[in-house]
Amino acid sequence: MVGVFYFFIFICDMLKRIPKSDISIRPFKAYKEWNFSSGSNEIDLLEANENSSTLSGLYPQNSIYGQLRAQFYNGNEDNPFLRFGSKNNTYEISNSGRDRFLSGSAKVISIPQIYVGEGIKKGSFRLSNNLTTYADDSYGNLIDTAGDTIAIISVDIQGGQIIFTDFLLTAYTASIDVAPAMDFDIESGVFNLIYNGEEYNSNIISFDVESGVMVVDNIEFLQGAAGVSKIGNIFYSQGLVVVTRNVNDVLAGNWDLTYKSTKTIYEHEYLLIVNEDEFNVSQNPSAVVTEGGEYTSFVDSSGNTHRVYSKQPVKYIRKKSILENGNTLDYRYTSSVSSSTHFAGFEHYDLSSSIDSTGSFLTPFITTIGLYDDNCDLVAVAKLPQPIKSERDIPVNFIIRFDT
Repeated sequence: MVGVFYFFIFICDMLKRIPKSDISIRPFKAYKEWNFSSGSNEIDLLEANENSSTLSGLYPQNSIYGQLRAQFYNGNEDNPFLRFGSKNNTYEISNSGRDRFLSGSAKVISIPQIYVGEGIKKGSFRLSNNLTTYADDSYGNLIDTAGDTIAIISVDIQGGQIIFTDFLLTAYTASIDVAPAMDFDIESGVFNLIYNGEEYNSNIISFDVESGVMVVDNIEFLQGAAGVSKIGNIFYSQGLVVVTRNVNDVLAGNWDLTYKSTKTIYEHEYLLIVNEDEFNVSQNPSAVVTEGGEYTSFVDSSGNTHRVYSKQPVKYIRKKSILENGNTLDYRYTSSVSSSTHFAGFEHYDLSSSIDSTGSFLTPFITTIGLYDDNCDLVAVAKLPQPIKSERDIPVNFIIRFDT
């Protein structure tokens, strides 16, 4: 549609060019929400394993793993010019805090392009599995939304001190009062501590005694990736969700996911200006007089008479005209009001109100507008909600909008 520079109002055999300054094309993003589950046939759940040739779907697991390693986890994750997908602008040393981490196995949800469009909308992905909800952080990470995750290093009950690390392996030393205040009580889920003189109150969501990993609803002084549990990555344009951590636990059993696909839609807006001297002559056969021309007639098998012109006739508008040679052509109508004193033609617009009581004397009404490209091919038709009178003393502006 970008090359459309003409418009045509179906009242006259002519085109008018639309200036580029009167054409506006604005892109905007449209989103559609999708929902799939573990029983959906539209998407695929594949397993990748570095050392297994067992088929996952139609492909060997080590082949899937090799493709993931080569394209997304190839060591160029922190190079903005060579990496695939989105990523934070920070570099983390620890494996638990890194955006891109691939061990020896992974699980992949592959969403076909027809359900993704131009890509999954950032921040719209949600995965529910085993009462746990995972979401994307708009930077290509799939994170556990339950809360902040820390690793308990030691707890000194007598000294009232606790030492723990975040996902970036940064160590923190805080004060607690185990008795009698019970600031750290696994049974009741209380986790209150004092850090740098400030008191922070939190609740324990889960605690693995063997590993010392504890999930807390919120620890305010942990910033960014420090307390976020990352289980994998999401590659928005490719429609791939890759689970690289806790592979055996995530996507086990029933699961549901929701996200929004992206489609760019272009809003076209055309300003059409009909000046006083344009598109105001009717092409109704009763408003045109045909003179001259040469033709032969024949009758077809159905009895219909047809004319074949060897020389096209000349069409004259019903009005009074003075030619360059001084001759006068008068094809005016005789007024229905007073045929003895008035003759009506297209040049008599100023007298229309006195000649025609309806006030529409020989003035066309615009009902349909056509848009043509540079090859004069009709590409769009606009229907007006009501006919608009084409006045000869004032310009008329139309605004055409449509989406592609």
